[in-house]
Amino acid sequence: MEDRKEEVVNTHMRILIHTDEYYPTAQACSYRMRTMADAFIDKGDEVVVIASSTNKGNGKIEPRREKILYSPAIRMKKKTTVMRMLNNLSFGITSIFTAIKAGKVDVVITTSPPPLVSIPGWIIAKCKGAKLVYDVRDIWPDVALEMGSFTEGSVYCKVFRTITRFMYKHADWVTTVSPGKVEKIKEHVVYVGGAKGGEAHTDKVKLVGNGFDESVENSSIDQKLIDQYELDKKFTCVYVGNIGLAQGLGALLDMAEQSKYKEVQFLLFGKGAEKDTLEQEAKERRLDNVQFCGVLPHEKVFTLLSYAKMSFIPLKNSNMKDSIPTKVYEALGIGCPVLLVAEGDSCDIVNESEMGRCVSPDHTEQLAEVFDEMVENYSKYSEHRTEARKLMHEKYSRQQIAIAFEKQLHELLK
Repeated sequence: MEDRKEEVVNTHMRILIHTDEYYPTAQACSYRMRTMADAFIDKGDEVVVIASSTNKGNGKIEPRREKILYSPAIRMKKKTTVMRMLNNLSFGITSIFTAIKAGKVDVVITTSPPPLVSIPGWIIAKCKGAKLVYDVRDIWPDVALEMGSFTEGSVYCKVFRTITRFMYKHADWVTTVSPGKVEKIKEHVVYVGGAKGGEAHTDKVKLVGNGFDESVENSSIDQKLIDQYELDKKFTCVYVGNIGLAQGLGALLDMAEQSKYKEVQFLLFGKGAEKDTLEQEAKERRLDNVQFCGVLPHEKVFTLLSYAKMSFIPLKNSNMKDSIPTKVYEALGIGCPVLLVAEGDSCDIVNESEMGRCVSPDHTEQLAEVFDEMVENYSKYSEHRTEARKLMHEKYSRQQIAIAFEKQLHELLK
């Protein structure tokens, strides 16, 4: 009996999550890593997180079940390329020393982007004799090339390409968030494996999707928000997220202007580099049905998507076929029909749910027509709410994905 108890105890893992963004920062990476930590702890594992000290900010930090070690990093006073790199590099370097406080671990999960903190994650795993999981949310430098941020021959591209190739080669596993990214990374792994004539271990590339965060359903309905924007009275199309260059939200202004349904209100929640420009443009074009509403606390997203008639989710570039915005899972999981500007993996999910339409980023001139069709035949989409929510819970639950990943990690340790 004692031997059996000892055997059960030894099946529990000690996992170190190495991430630039974590609690209490409200970002996609932070939510993904927290869901993993919660799932691991629920299964009886111990979790230590090493995160950048910039996450702490000046806010109050509530206690969490995992041990969080905040590692010093240079704070970004301005979001310039140099400041961003200094912030990433400083965290990467100090995290190696912070890891001493973490003690013995079985698995290190280091997540990217930012790619500059990846090799410190490898160093930590090496020093601790732990298995290394390289968690890739966006493939660098590919995503930056797709966005036109820099060119193939640039110094930035060469540096990031070298880092990612190193990580693909030395990680025990490479996990990523969409089927398209799995296939793309397998191609890179083949290249790395074949560079010296060695065997390419494509079987170490695993799909660990983002999915629908079921915990959002624990949020209460905010009546003040409903009253403030008359969500229960007006047909409302919402956008929630960063208002930057990558989103291409100028297309939303065009859609609002060209739509024949002038009584529809368009609410944009968030901040970003393009917010002031777009807001001024909306005023100049006299788009009274478009409002820029500032940042929405995450706990209020449940109310907004429960009462909005449509969620507008754009990707600016058609090259990003392997990207799935977490907003897609969130809207469908709460039961809000989606108008998606994208191609590829994210479109497949919207079509599978039967609760939305997709428009290619290369053909945004079709948006107004597609939007009007959705308004006109709204019941055709809204009647699939129950099935769409069931799909998100049964196939795309972030919690269930994390639990399945925990089980896989036991196989990795064997």
